[in-house]
Amino acid sequence: MQNKPDNWHELTIDEKREMRLDAWVNSAEHIQFEGPEAKQNYIERITLFRDAVEMKKAPARVPVSVMAGGFAIQHAGLHQVDTMYDRWEDVAEAMIEFHRDFEPDTSSMVFLMSGASMELLGITTMKWPGYGLPDDCPYQALEIEHMTEDEYDHFINDPSDFMLRFYLPRANSALKGLSKLPQFLFGAMGMGGVGRAFADPEVQEAIDIMNKSAVLSMRPFQVSFKMMNQLDSMGYPSMAGLPLTPAGSAPFDFLGDQLRGTKGIMTDLYRNPDKVIAACEKIMTLMPDPDIPLGGSPLVLIPLHKGDDAHMSDRQFERFYWPTFRKSLLKLINEGMIPAPFAEGIYNRRLEVISDLPPRSTVWFFDQTDMHRAKDVLGDHFCLMGNVPISMIKAGTADQVTEYCKDLIDYCGRGGGFILSPGCQIDQGKEETVRALINVAKEHLPS
Repeated sequence: MQNKPDNWHELTIDEKREMRLDAWVNSAEHIQFEGPEAKQNYIERITLFRDAVEMKKAPARVPVSVMAGGFAIQHAGLHQVDTMYDRWEDVAEAMIEFHRDFEPDTSSMVFLMSGASMELLGITTMKWPGYGLPDDCPYQALEIEHMTEDEYDHFINDPSDFMLRFYLPRANSALKGLSKLPQFLFGAMGMGGVGRAFADPEVQEAIDIMNKSAVLSMRPFQVSFKMMNQLDSMGYPSMAGLPLTPAGSAPFDFLGDQLRGTKGIMTDLYRNPDKVIAACEKIMTLMPDPDIPLGGSPLVLIPLHKGDDAHMSDRQFERFYWPTFRKSLLKLINEGMIPAPFAEGIYNRRLEVISDLPPRSTVWFFDQTDMHRAKDVLGDHFCLMGNVPISMIKAGTADQVTEYCKDLIDYCGRGGGFILSPGCQIDQGKEETVRALINVAKEHLPS
């Protein structure tokens, strides 16, 4: 990593982005590779992605990226529960072997978490393998109404207080003691200040649990960090350097996912529309300005959950979802970062609206969107990615995957600006279909 130049804020968006892309390619000079071939492969792979996202020239071929964490675990004879409890090193080794065997163009993500840490907190927002789910089932989010309809004003007026004293105790049953803390604005004043609150046994218990949970969560984090460094040394760059950064998300999704739940926020579109807008705007103001050093991948993966065609009408998307999300994207773009919104579901009716961003600033990662239409509407403006059906990878044949991918490469890859990828993470798949997906990108050039 390297510091930004002193005149950073005087540079244009294009100049910042080019500087970040240069630093990403040059990061190879700071990695201890397994050998000269690994270094050459690393540079060639990054260059493919740079050419695809920068859209100044067509890459030598279409790059391919797969989120194959679940498949790689399955392929090694492991189970999803092993990502949560004590076998993190085995999972990391499975990911290493997957890359040696299948040779994708980027490193693939796998989420390693501490089930013990989450159990200790009493998390109410998730189930996971080994805790409410079978050993081979991926973790699942539970959208519980952690903010009631009549608490919008509290959240909007004092979000930190609401999150500390209301959200955290509701989202973590073991942290109920936090609800006994005073509002810090006034509670910190006077003789003794807020200190007396921390003498309460339930408050002390909550703080102790948070400390123990943090210690438990560090081990899988350390394994993940070591694994990603090893994949770098093998010649596999990470396409998204800062996945899930708080600086890049849809405020509407945060409000719906974390606070109101899907049922609550969709009802609020009709009952409390002004509150929804005000809360999204408040969330937007709280998102930190990204201050990211140069050298890592400039792409930022941003999963989108509730903006697709099925969740809301076009008018609702343009009123409630897009305005604040667009602002959050521009925060990243203005720093030379390249947002990669992961548009889960179908975005066929959103394409004209989401085109309202600076050219070449964004990679749109589509799940089930019509990619021919996406290329027609956005292809001269943004790099596109995704869409290979996960159902085909699970239940189809290698020939079916190959033919589907050839069509995507021919149509979306013409002139560049396309990355071949499944529409979502491969939790289950067949060896022959996964190989077909990766190999076709290396063998088939756009016609």
